[in-house]
Amino acid sequence: MAQERLQKILSKAGIASRRQAEQFILEGAITVNGKVVTLGAHAEWGKDAIKVHGKLLQYEEERLYLLFYKPKNVLSALTDPHQRSTLKDYLRHLKKRLYPVGRLDFSSEGLLFLTNDGTFGEKLQKKEDLLKRYTVKIKGHPNEEKLARLYRPSSYDEVKMKKLRPHSVEILEKLAKKSLLDVTLLGPQAFDLRLYFQNRGFLVEKITRTAIGPFTLKDLSP
Repeated sequence: MAQERLQKILSKAGIASRRQAEQFILEGAITVNGKVVTLGAHAEWGKDAIKVHGKLLQYEEERLYLLFYKPKNVLSALTDPHQRSTLKDYLRHLKKRLYPVGRLDFSSEGLLFLTNDGTFGEKLQKKEDLLKRYTVKIKGHPNEEKLARLYRPSSYDEVKMKKLRPHSVEILEKLAKKSLLDVTLLGPQAFDLRLYFQNRGFLVEKITRTAIGPFTLKDLSP
């Protein structure tokens, strides 16, 4: 963030109008990094310690919330020691540092939340009633017996002492030699959907997360 006139900073912070801020400066009521300032002084909000009548001006960064369509073969992180493509490759034009809420595995694609609001991200990840929806493309046409395998729990969530399984599985469409399934997961637990399917004898070709709660891909493209 670039330096700005103090009058502008105080106005943006809702502390005083620019004219009032000028008066505060003339009265010697404003300090920057411990030094009393004069008219024309500049500072960088969020970096410099600005005090008005001895009270520190608290900086709150503007919150940003993005819905992002993660492409296939992109890591849901900002760095990778193996030099694979990451989210950072798509965020270079943004001045704010954003972080993904949750994860989507490297070879899957679909909806991700990106934000700089850590409180929001933490609350969202812990929601017990949060539904996440996926479209899973598999080879073949599964019968009822094979679909029933998907409701057999895999392993225990050690924290909550419960077994993990999908909330619902439905056949969306039968193609020539493949099927599209609509799969929903409920709650905050980490879940490797691709591995879950493969361990039950399904050959997975593609996984796309289409919704997180009420938010969907809509017209987003990878």
